[in-house]
Amino acid sequence: MNLPFLGPVGARDLLDILLVAALIYQGYKLVVGTRAVNVVRGIFVFAGVWVAAQLLGLVTLSTLLGRAGTVGLFALIVLFQPELRAALERIGRPRGREASSGAALQDLARALERLAERKTGALIAIERRTPLGEYAATGVPLDALVSVPFLEALFARNAPLHDGGVIIQGSRVVAAGCLFPLQQSDGTYRRYGTRHRAGIGLSELTDAVVLIASEERGSIRIALGGRLGPDLNGTELRDQLRALVYDYEDAPPQPVGGLV
Repeated sequence: MNLPFLGPVGARDLLDILLVAALIYQGYKLVVGTRAVNVVRGIFVFAGVWVAAQLLGLVTLSTLLGRAGTVGLFALIVLFQPELRAALERIGRPRGREASSGAALQDLARALERLAERKTGALIAIERRTPLGEYAATGVPLDALVSVPFLEALFARNAPLHDGGVIIQGSRVVAAGCLFPLQQSDGTYRRYGTRHRAGIGLSELTDAVVLIASEERGSIRIALGGRLGPDLNGTELRDQLRALVYDYEDAPPQPVGGLV
C-alpha cells in the first residue's frame, strides 16, 4: 500500500498506526468527563509551544520548556494519582455486559420501590453515553457498589445527601448530593416540584436515564429526553431499566412506556 507523503506502507506499519489510534481513543474515553480533560488540553498547548520554539530555533525557550516538561510529568502523576488509579481499574475491568450490571439494576429498582413505599424522595441519574462528570463534580465523590441498603441510606430523611441527586455509572455509585440543572418553566411541568424539574432538566441536556421517587405521591417515574414518563410499578420499572440501560449498548431503543 502507498500513502501520499509516506511512501510504501506495509501490513506491520498499518497495524502500528491502527494500534496507536486505538490507544489514543481509549485514552480519550478514560479522561472525558473528568477534570483531567482541561489538563490534557493544557499539555497539548504546552507541547505545541515547545515544538514551535524548536522549529524557530529559540534555544533558551526550548530548553526551559523541555526541562519544565520533565518536572511537570512527575508533578502530574502525583496530582492525578486518584484519576490514574481509577483509569487503570477501568482498564482492568471485564468488558461487555456482565452479570453484575443486571444485578445492579435489580437492586436499583428494589431500592426505588422501597423508597416510594415510604414516600421518601429520590433522584438518581444513570449515565449512558453522555458523560456526567461535570454534574458529579457538584456533589460528594463516591465509589460504591449499587445496593439497596446504600441507596436507602443516601436518601433517608435528614441524611446529609438526601436533597441532592445520585449519579450511577455501570454498577457503581460515583457521586451523591449532586446539583442537576432545572427544567425551564415552560408551563408543561410547572406544577412539579424541584426534584422532578431537576430530573427533567438533566434529561434534556444528556441522554441519562433519570429515576424520580416522589415523596408527596409515593410514585416512581422516569425522565428521558426532557420528558416525564407515567407512574411505574416495580415490574414496569425493571422492564424499562433493562430496555433503556442494559440493552442500550446493542440497540438503543426508542423511549418506551409512554413518556410524555
